[in-house]
This record gives sequence, C-alpha cells and structure tokens, in this order.
Amino acid sequence: MKGRGLAHEVGSAIAVRRKTKGLTQAQVAEAMGVEKETISRMENGVISPTLSRLKQIADVLDCSLSDLFRTGSTDIYDQAESISEMIQSLEEGERAMVVKFVAEVVKVLKGRSGA
Repeated sequence: MKGRGLAHEVGSAIAVRRKTKGLTQAQVAEAMGVEKETISRMENGVISPTLSRLKQIADVLDCSLSDLFRTGSTDIYDQAESISEMIQSLEEGERAMVVKFVAEVVKVLKGRSGA
C-alpha cells in the first residue's frame, strides 16, 4: 500500500468486486440508498467509507467485510472464484470461447515447460 492511501486501496477493491459481480456504480448506490457519485468517490479513494458503509457495500457485493481490504489476492482459490464469477456473466457462446482460449493457453504453457 506504500504510496497509496488506505482509502484508495479499499476503493480499488470495491471497484474490482463490483465489476466482477457485473454491477454498475448506480446499481450499488441504489441498493445502498446513496448517490452514484458517492460510490465513485469511494472507489477513487476521494472519501473514506465508514465501517457501517463498508458493511453495506459488503452486503450488496455479497462478500465479507475483510474481502474489501484485499487488494490483490494471491490465493489461487480466490482468483479462480473471481474468474468463475466473471465468466458466469457471459452468454453461453462467450463462455465456451473463454474456456477454449484458456485450454489453448494451458497447452502452450505445458509445451513450453516440458510438462
């Protein structure tokens, strides 16, 4: 977090989770009863959300409060879950295309590593 404030880091985590869920700032704002600009300012680190606001955001984004403080998960299961959530928002044909693309990347990487 060096060089960036906690508000900015939390805001970035909120934005990533919101986008992963396929929600707009306006949708999150409406669910919370605040203006869209409020969500934008939180995500950009302009304002720091209170703990009660963070709890509201976590509820809307269907995650734990601590998830909003994770900015770059290195846990492979968290990453896979995030990718799965992103893919679920696609149409069936698009999902098939993504799966085929990933399969091709895996083939290339396995061939390169000699596995």
